[in-house]
Amino acid sequence: MNGVSKISVCEEIALVSFQRIPSDIATLASIFTRLANAKVNLDMISQTAPQGHLIGLSFTLRSEQLVEVLELINQFREDHPDIKPMVSNGNCKIQLYGEEMRELYGVAASAIEAISETDAELTLISTGEVEISLLVPKSSCDAAVKALEEKFSVKAEYGI
Repeated sequence: MNGVSKISVCEEIALVSFQRIPSDIATLASIFTRLANAKVNLDMISQTAPQGHLIGLSFTLRSEQLVEVLELINQFREDHPDIKPMVSNGNCKIQLYGEEMRELYGVAASAIEAISETDAELTLISTGEVEISLLVPKSSCDAAVKALEEKFSVKAEYGI
């Protein structure tokens, strides 16, 4: 019982991060509404805890939708000139899934430890009750996946 029954890998993932976003729900709603109206399908959404009146926000999307997001970034910056966007393309999302995670502690620790034993860089982590999503640069994907397959004795499925 190791907590992981499935590993899936999705390549060609872009990461968009914003620093210095005003910490108010109206600004967040505006960002997400504009992305939704542009039919951008987001994944792995992560917000930092407020630092004063500012937050950081990161999310992933399929690389093929990055052009639409780059256009929106310019609109966001017009409304909020202090927002600092960062874009990283050419990433790989590795998702660990297991119903056992709901009751089992240490699964994320085991996954992160496995990746730490490679030269892979870990860029973003998001979790749910029965899943852990890990974003790594595409250059690190094979090493990270191999380490996770060995750690959890599960063969990864690609293209999911």
